Amino acid sequence: MARELSELLADSVEARTRSVAGLAPAPDDMATVVRTVRRRRVVRRTLQTLAVVPIVAGVAAGAYLGLGALQSPTPPAQTPDVVVPAPEPGELELGDLVTEPGLPPFHEAPANLRAYVGAGWAALTYRPLGADDGAPVAHTVLLASPDGALVRTADLPPELEVSLVHWDAASERARVTWTGGSQRPVTTGWLDVFTGELDEDPEQFEAWAQFLGHDAAGAELWVEDPTEGRAPTVWAIGPDGARREVAALVVEGTPRLDPSGRTLLVPGTHPSLELGLVDVDSGEVREVAYGMGDRMCGVVGWLDATSLALLCHDPVTEEEAAALDRVDMVAQRATLYALDTAGTSTPLHTFAEGEPVPAVWSGARAVSGELVYVVMSGFPGGCSQGVALWDGQAPRAVLGAGEHGANTFLVREAGEHVLVVSSGSCESDSVQAEVTVLDALTGSTRVLTPWVEGDWQQTLTSAAVAR
Repeated sequence: MARELSELLADSVEARTRSVAGLAPAPDDMATVVRTVRRRRVVRRTLQTLAVVPIVAGVAAGAYLGLGALQSPTPPAQTPDVVVPAPEPGELELGDLVTEPGLPPFHEAPANLRAYVGAGWAALTYRPLGADDGAPVAHTVLLASPDGALVRTADLPPELEVSLVHWDAASERARVTWTGGSQRPVTTGWLDVFTGELDEDPEQFEAWAQFLGHDAAGAELWVEDPTEGRAPTVWAIGPDGARREVAALVVEGTPRLDPSGRTLLVPGTHPSLELGLVDVDSGEVREVAYGMGDRMCGVVGWLDATSLALLCHDPVTEEEAAALDRVDMVAQRATLYALDTAGTSTPLHTFAEGEPVPAVWSGARAVSGELVYVVMSGFPGGCSQGVALWDGQAPRAVLGAGEHGANTFLVREAGEHVLVVSSGSCESDSVQAEVTVLDALTGSTRVLTPWVEGDWQQTLTSAAVAR
């Protein structure tokens, strides 16, 4: 599986190289991961699904009842029903830490854990594989409390690879996908995060599919990878399970849903010159030209429901790209633009020496409005440098390589925060990842998943943050 990881990273870097050079269509890194990992099972959940994050929010609050003064009416008044407020659960009591191979130190779940799980908790799946790439030594669900405590709640079948994709705050069941156990490429269903029970959907996709989010009406949006002779297809699945085909896409790539849930951003027919927009309700697909002349451009991500961040730079020749030398983005006049969905562009910032230049198709919009993105290295064949954000005034770096030398990063919106998945896998056979929660408004970060000591091909496989 080490060779497969190298191939995956090579494909991902190649997509970024083409984007920098403007030489060919450049679907985003995540899309490259999706295409490659359909056939490479271990790496997919580590580098792709991790970036998709979901968790539970909200414990039920006790009801409040105010009783009026009792009088002696004629006829006698009926005594109102009294609703007793639910007692506060008190402080969560956890036992001793448990240490097992391939897992971070954790506590076993107390019987009353459900009463405490709420906003700020996270769900995680671990499926550690040793350096010999043999059978997994565990397959486990952990819940992470806001203060960092990890609690094991359930074990999962070792022959499956279960990945969390969304967790509604009002439910004990999380939306998941899994591979293994059948001949189909992927199975969609539900996971009870407290018991580990899996329940598959009655209707399944024919090909590999990826969860995109929820539209404005609350329907799930999925993109299904093409089978031979077919285009990628976007589907909407309603709360009742009914499916509706939204649109067939011209270019492969992972669509990005706008903050309102009404428009999908996709690569255009010529991604360095134009982008595509899909109306979720009507299925209409239209292309918007960048209009930058001979400058090469690529989308970074959504700024708001009607405008996108666009990175443009002077052309890089094929010879320069083939030389694998660092591209001086400042010398290439790398500039960030706001492009509205009508095609009007406004320059926002021209990058100066030392400022973090975004990798295209890497951005995630925080609820507070900031655009968080992966920082490109400048090397067409190189790794990522870290994570930065655009706050509407200036770019600033917020996360670097860290103590484990991370050089591959993915970012995804996760409710009120942004989830960052970092790994040293760009220059290593290991796909072990660390997940950091970023508060884009303040720039503060906290590690959601601690690094697992030892020589592991894989440990953490997915994470979900409550919405």
